[in-house]
Amino acid sequence: MRVKLTLALSDRPGVLLKALEQIAVNGGNIISIIHRRDRITSGYVPVSINVEFPDSTSLERAKKGIETSGIPVMEAETLEKAICTILLIGGVKIEELFRRVHELGSRVAEISMTGGLTSPCIKAVIETPSERLNTILKSLEKLAEEQGALLITEG
Repeated sequence: MRVKLTLALSDRPGVLLKALEQIAVNGGNIISIIHRRDRITSGYVPVSINVEFPDSTSLERAKKGIETSGIPVMEAETLEKAICTILLIGGVKIEELFRRVHELGSRVAEISMTGGLTSPCIKAVIETPSERLNTILKSLEKLAEEQGALLITEG
C-alpha cells in the first residue's frame, strides 16, 4: 500500500534519519521525500514522504515508531484510489450526495443529471481511498433507501 506521510520534524540534524529508520524497520520502501526547509513553522519543518508498505499493519507500526521517537505524524494519506461510478435513480438531493461522500474523506470527481423532475437520475463518479470504497457504497445505499431511490453501481 502506498501512503504519503507528512511529518513535523524539528530542524535539527539526524531527526529525519530517525523517521526513516522507523519506516525501514517496518518494511517501508521510500518512493520520494519532499523536505521544505523554506516553510519552517515554530521550529518544525514539514516533510512529506511517499512510502510503499507491505500492509496496513506495517504502516501503523511505522507511525507508532515515528511518534515514539518524538516526531509528530501530521497526516497519513493513502495514495491508492478507487474509482466507482454510481447511478441514483429517484429524488436524491445532490447536496446530500456530496455531503455523504465528503464526510467519508472521498470526493465526487464527476456528476451529471438526466431525466428531469419526473424521473431524475444522477450519475456520479466517486474517487475514494481504496480501503473506504465499501464504506462509501454502504453509505450511498442507505442514502438511496432513505430517499426512496435506486442505487446502481458500475465497476
